[in-house]
Amino acid sequence: MTKPIIVGIDGSVHAWRALDWAADQAVRHRLPLRLVLGAHFLMNGGRIPDDVLAHLTAEREDLLDEARQYALKVHPGLDVDTNLTPGDAGHALVKESEGAALVVVGSRGLGGFEGLLFGSVGLHVAAHARCPVLVVPRAAPFPSEVPGEIVLGVAGRSGDEHLIDWAFTEAASRGARILALHAVGGDFASPRTRVVEDMELSAALAGMRERHPDVPVDQMVSDRTAAQALVEASAHAALVVGARRRHGATGMALGRVNHAVLHHSACPVVVVPPRD
Repeated sequence: MTKPIIVGIDGSVHAWRALDWAADQAVRHRLPLRLVLGAHFLMNGGRIPDDVLAHLTAEREDLLDEARQYALKVHPGLDVDTNLTPGDAGHALVKESEGAALVVVGSRGLGGFEGLLFGSVGLHVAAHARCPVLVVPRAAPFPSEVPGEIVLGVAGRSGDEHLIDWAFTEAASRGARILALHAVGGDFASPRTRVVEDMELSAALAGMRERHPDVPVDQMVSDRTAAQALVEASAHAALVVGARRRHGATGMALGRVNHAVLHHSACPVVVVPPRD
C-alpha cells in the first residue's frame, strides 16, 4: 500500500502554506495527499445540540473541500483525499503518521478553526510522529522558489544513517546539492582537530555518496553551535534536515537545539524520528 503525504488543515494562512509544500512533495514523490483536520467537537458525547453539530461539521468539511480543490487546481491529477477526524489536531496527525510517508505542518499559526499550527500542537506532532515531519515556517518561500540546496546537519554519531538517507533521497528528487554541516560548538584546539572532524564527516557520508553519485555534496565543519550553524545556513536552503528526536524521551523529546532551529529557520525543517 502506498503511503500518503499528510498535511494538517485548520483554516489559517500557515496551513495553506503547508498545503503548498505538502502538495509539491506528493507530486515530486508520486504519492497521494491526505488533508487532515482534527475536531474536538466531534467528541461531544451528546453535549452539543444536533443542529450546532451539523453546522460545525459542514463548516469543517467545506474547508477541507476548499483545500482539496485548491491542491487540484495547482496540481491537476493529484490523488487527494480528506479526513475530518474526532479529537485533538495533534493526536490526529500523529495517528495518521503511523501509515504515512511524511507529515507536513505549518508553524507559528495564530488562528484557524482548531489552532493547529506551530505552538503546542505543531511541537507535539514533530516530537511524536512515527514518520518524518516537514515543518513549514512563516518565512518559507513557495516550493517553486527555493534554492537548489539541502542543508544536512550531521552530528557524527551512530544513528544518523536514516536521516542522511532521507536527505540524499530528497536531494536526488530535486536535483539539489547537499551541504553537509557538522558543528563543533567552539574553537578548534588545533588545525589537526578541524582535519579530524572533516574526515569523520566524510566517513559518515561515504555510503550515501556511493548510493547517490549524482548528488553534489559540499562539506562544512563549523565552530558555531549546531543551532546557530543550521539557522544561518537555512537562509540559503530549500530544506534543513537535521532535527533529531531522542529515543524514549518524553517532554523535551526534540531537545533545545531542535526547538531553536524549528522556531528560527528561514526554510522548512525536517524532523526525522529514530528507527525502532
